[in-house]
Amino acid sequence: MPVRLVIAARCPLDNDVLSRAFARRKDINVVGSAHSRKELLKQVAEHRPDVALMSASLEGQPTEGLQALSELHLMRSSTLPIILLDRIDHEQVLEAFSHGARGVVCTTQSFDVLCKSIRSVYAGQVWAASIEVQWIIQALGERKPTRIVSAKGTALLSKREEQVVDLVTEGLPNIEISKKLGVSAHTVKNHLFHIFNKLGVSNRAELLLYALSSRDASRDRSHRFEHSAP
Repeated sequence: MPVRLVIAARCPLDNDVLSRAFARRKDINVVGSAHSRKELLKQVAEHRPDVALMSASLEGQPTEGLQALSELHLMRSSTLPIILLDRIDHEQVLEAFSHGARGVVCTTQSFDVLCKSIRSVYAGQVWAASIEVQWIIQALGERKPTRIVSAKGTALLSKREEQVVDLVTEGLPNIEISKKLGVSAHTVKNHLFHIFNKLGVSNRAELLLYALSSRDASRDRSHRFEHSAP
């Protein structure tokens, strides 16, 4: 079955260009398009697409697409979002992934790369260039260890699993993690298997993004507490 796609580009002309390009493909079916945050959310609610391709800039506002991304996340929509950037920007890449993006693509890349990113995200993968993954690792390395908890504040991982996650975010391979923890590489592999299952992720890249999101969620909770304290 083709991937059902909604497009939210910077302007109607960009939407038309992309829609016509996708119309030549049999594996991607555009079911709706928008050029505003409000219209995008309406299209997603109406068509329930598999993937939403959205520009970071909508209606002339450079972060309007990222705001739409946050609202999709709050809606708990099953639609998988991909952010389209005019240029690879460190802060926008981190913000996009921390707010739930499943992929980031730059407009300087080819249409074939864009199509590949859509199919990959639809297949359950995270789409990120190697430099973007390095930025994520760096951002995680600068944070204090964050406990991964449920919405009720209950720890999702054991202490040992949290240690494994912290070492993964430092970019260490399994063999180095095993040396740090004094266990076998096979044991580390088993820990990762259980971590992936508990968090609903399928690989290290997704785990890094999950950890980044947890860091930001923890920071937001702390910020709200500080402002609500007497």
